[in-house]
Amino acid sequence: MSESASSFADQLRALIMSRGISYRALARQTFYSKSYLHDLACGRKTPALTTAQRLDTALEADGTLAALLAVPAVEERSAGVGGTQWLRCDAEQLAELLVTQTPTAENAAALAHQWLIAEPPQRYELTGGRRVGDETVGRIEDRVRQLRRLDDHVGGAETYAMVSAELAATADLLREGSYREAVSRRLLVVIADLCQLAGFVAEDAGRLFEARHHYLTGMRAAHAGGDTASAANCLSSLSYLKANLGDRREAVTLARSAYVGGRHAAEATGQALLLERVAWAHARMGEASLAERALGDVAEVYQHVNLGDAPSWAYWLTQDEVQVMAGRVWTELRRPLRAVPILEDAIRRYGDDSPRETSLYLGWLTQALLQAGEAEQAIAVAGRSVALARSARSQRAVDRVAELRHMIAAVDGRTSAADEFLELSAGLSADPGGHLEGQ
Repeated sequence: MSESASSFADQLRALIMSRGISYRALARQTFYSKSYLHDLACGRKTPALTTAQRLDTALEADGTLAALLAVPAVEERSAGVGGTQWLRCDAEQLAELLVTQTPTAENAAALAHQWLIAEPPQRYELTGGRRVGDETVGRIEDRVRQLRRLDDHVGGAETYAMVSAELAATADLLREGSYREAVSRRLLVVIADLCQLAGFVAEDAGRLFEARHHYLTGMRAAHAGGDTASAANCLSSLSYLKANLGDRREAVTLARSAYVGGRHAAEATGQALLLERVAWAHARMGEASLAERALGDVAEVYQHVNLGDAPSWAYWLTQDEVQVMAGRVWTELRRPLRAVPILEDAIRRYGDDSPRETSLYLGWLTQALLQAGEAEQAIAVAGRSVALARSARSQRAVDRVAELRHMIAAVDGRTSAADEFLELSAGLSADPGGHLEGQ
């Protein structure tokens, strides 16, 4: 049994059991035979993508099964493009994978009001004859840059709808348009950039399965387009997700693989970002010496950074961001005397116009202060973090507040200030529409 068939079979059986549906009933809904469905669930057969999509619809699985078919092929390419030939059928398959997760009616409403007031240029290109040129790809690149900067100020609960729609429109262009080889490579690279952004905002919105799917698909698109640095960034982004919420040892492997594979292709900013994720993965494993060495490499590489030359996915890596990551690493390693001054210095230059980042970074400062035994100061900082989380529209910010609540509730000799914080932060959550409860 292949790895893809095994993963698909496991997930299909789990969905059938959780939905309480029989094979006979599922066969009626999907128009497949009961014996064929049983073969799929036992891993004896691997379905086509269209079959997986039909099963997703019948089982209300939100694209889970279809996405599984892409993962093994993408992961096999994680070390590089090698001699793999990219064919038109590959482009069509990739386009299908990109639109597996369809926007909901609620997402479409946010889309209409905040981003797609007019049809995106991808739609015009198809309507006008399906010939895609450099000008169209350039417009898409500009839109991705705008979306990235919008995400600096608006959390993933809102931006996920916009980025998903942009990705779906660009996937249509890849699947249905006609283009020269040079244009196709640019189009694949911009799709990889969109996938990485989609993965980030999905993660920020608490959509972790979608995030992993986007990172892996983006890596494949970047390799196909010949952009090794962008492929490394997608793999490195996946390592960051794994370090926070998955297998930490695997996160180290992914982060180091991304750096080794992408360092020669990336300019200084990209190299520094890849190294930061190596440092973080080692910190999450408790490997202090390796994390410190990676931070030293970041500092050395960053001396050569020119943000004007940075790729679109690394433009935000300022000196303050480098400091914040160093502070986070030292906090994770329980070195508050090193973490607190670094975080305090960097955070004072962040304002309320970036509520998600400021809230998250204040959370790390809170944790470091608690480690240092400065509970009163930590609670005051945590209060600022909660206030910003209320406007961040970010599941990550909400989750971080929940972690702070556990830390503060565990402080010995709890004070009235601690009780006030716990009351203030109770019930904080992000609903699917991006509105925060508990306001």
